[in-house]
Amino acid sequence: MTSSGARIDRGASPHTAGRRWSQGISPRAVLVGTALAMTAAVVTPYTYYLSRTWNFGWGTLPNGPVVIAFVLVALNGLFLRWRASLGFTRADVLTIYIILTVSAALITVLIPYTVGLTAYPLYQARREIGWDQSVLPHIPLWLQPSSGDTITWFWAGMPGGAAIPWRDWARPTASWGVLILALFGSLLCLGAMLRKDWIERQRLAFPLTEIPMALVGQGERPTTSGSVFGSRAFWLGFVPAAGVILLSWLSRLYPALPGFTLEHYPGQMIRNYGLPWSVLGDMKVRILPAVIGVMCLIPGEVAFSVWVFYALFNVYLVVCASFGLVPWGTRAGGFNPQSFFDYAEIGGFVAISLVALYRCRGFVALGLRRLIGRRGEADPPDLSAPMASVLAVPGFVLANAVMLLWALRAGMSWWSFALQMSILYVVLIGVARLASAAGIVEPMPPVFPRAVMMRLLGARPLGPSSLMVSGLLNLSIMREPQNSPLNYLMNGFKLLHEGRVRGRGFPWAILVSVVCVGLVGSAAVIFFSYRHGAVSMICWPITAIPTCAFRTFANSLRSPEEPETWLRAAVVIGAGFTLLLTWLSANFIWWPLSPIGFIMASVWHTNHTIWANAFIAWLLTTLIRRFGGFRLYRALRPAFLGIVFGHYLTDAAMALFAALVLGSRGVTALQ
Repeated sequence: MTSSGARIDRGASPHTAGRRWSQGISPRAVLVGTALAMTAAVVTPYTYYLSRTWNFGWGTLPNGPVVIAFVLVALNGLFLRWRASLGFTRADVLTIYIILTVSAALITVLIPYTVGLTAYPLYQARREIGWDQSVLPHIPLWLQPSSGDTITWFWAGMPGGAAIPWRDWARPTASWGVLILALFGSLLCLGAMLRKDWIERQRLAFPLTEIPMALVGQGERPTTSGSVFGSRAFWLGFVPAAGVILLSWLSRLYPALPGFTLEHYPGQMIRNYGLPWSVLGDMKVRILPAVIGVMCLIPGEVAFSVWVFYALFNVYLVVCASFGLVPWGTRAGGFNPQSFFDYAEIGGFVAISLVALYRCRGFVALGLRRLIGRRGEADPPDLSAPMASVLAVPGFVLANAVMLLWALRAGMSWWSFALQMSILYVVLIGVARLASAAGIVEPMPPVFPRAVMMRLLGARPLGPSSLMVSGLLNLSIMREPQNSPLNYLMNGFKLLHEGRVRGRGFPWAILVSVVCVGLVGSAAVIFFSYRHGAVSMICWPITAIPTCAFRTFANSLRSPEEPETWLRAAVVIGAGFTLLLTWLSANFIWWPLSPIGFIMASVWHTNHTIWANAFIAWLLTTLIRRFGGFRLYRALRPAFLGIVFGHYLTDAAMALFAALVLGSRGVTALQ
């Protein structure tokens, strides 16, 4: 995969050729970006958890930052006409966009998950028999608010005249904040280690950065007229995508209109045929114009591999089912075809991550030599670099030491924490690679770090306290790798490089914004929960995540997971197969399959949001290249960007229309 990713885009960047370095990261851009991210953190609990009209961001290309960046560029034209000093520079817009994308990890995942994990156990212990003796004793007191009305009001809503018990939330919120801040610091340093190899040596494609780069255009003061919006080809993609999203919204808001849905469930019909075909009962077709637009930007071999490996995976399930081996079969000691494929894909993630870490060994070695005072070559001039090697390596170690102390104080053994974090880094590097090299919008592993540890090692060696903390970590900072800060940071590093923005001060800008957004976002989720009652909110993520965490822990206490040796073999086989695909892709031009398709074939998101869109994008671009050649394909790239903007901007506009114009009627229709 490494060589394949390098082969994809070895050309010179069209954005950096012949342009001087712009200004660095300005305090103004950091202030505006942080303020906008804090506003989004306040608004999102209402627009998503309550009204269910719009979510700020999901996946590696969150829609909120794209929409806000467009508004900034549009307003910038007015600022420049009225008073030029108020206008944003190109570096400012890129900085704001990066801060917003990094904040999406907090707003969408980390804040609601940790708040839910804090409030759930004491509330549910009143309903689950034996939880007060089996579950609660293993939860650290500093992760629990006080019992009584503090918990009851959170879930049921606060009575009139009562005050929100902010003081009871101070200690658990601060405790989670330390862990999250250390995680961001760790991933910031890890990204700095990977950055040079991915951006400058291999020159990975980073397709997702084309969207903001096309928006800011080539001018030093970005405006919509100087961006991709000024291209006629752009509107060839924008109008159809906007029309599709508009029809989808109207059919939901006005039931009298003819139905128009972008989701179809062919698996429900297949399920009726019985075995072996019923194993395809979960098959789903969901059309997402933005995903189609992004998949049109990536190399054809990647889009082809995504849907081909998905099809091959389903063929594999049907063949296994014809022999009586079904995905819902026995686990301990019995062969489960779904699990075998899942862990083979985990082996692929291991191979990708180890190769990536091996390739950045020179950067790490240089940092270690300079750290201990040995003379070595200085870092080559790189104005967009966020930090020097001498800072990245000890920073990574320090951040992980903080997380280790957090876990030890919570009751987890050091070795189980080290093992689970190692699995996490393998997953996050692999996911970031999928986003950076291929632009996958929802890259996910088939299983999460805790499940890998339980199935390969077993639960008995850990003990109850380590099992509890392992579950808390798994469903707080490890649950949604597609929203990992590392994905956004790597794209951010690429934007700094492409936009020729000086990277000095970038780490501080990110950490300051993380602290501010974390405080405001946590307060917003707590406020809306007490105001409306968390049980009235959308189940995901406030309720679903803690339900999964604590019931899994209770089940582990009753029936500890046993290790399954055959899954270890699956990991080895998957790693070897991924390396073979990488070698074939790198050495034979005619070889059509990328390892990217293999390591995400069985993933839930591939079935629900990716495969059908990958097929449409592959078919569309193949026809364009077949009948118009690469010249026509290059001319139509603005149209592919138009598909993304048409989806995101129309979706945001209709969400605003439903919330402000239709009010409660629009919210009711969406629910």
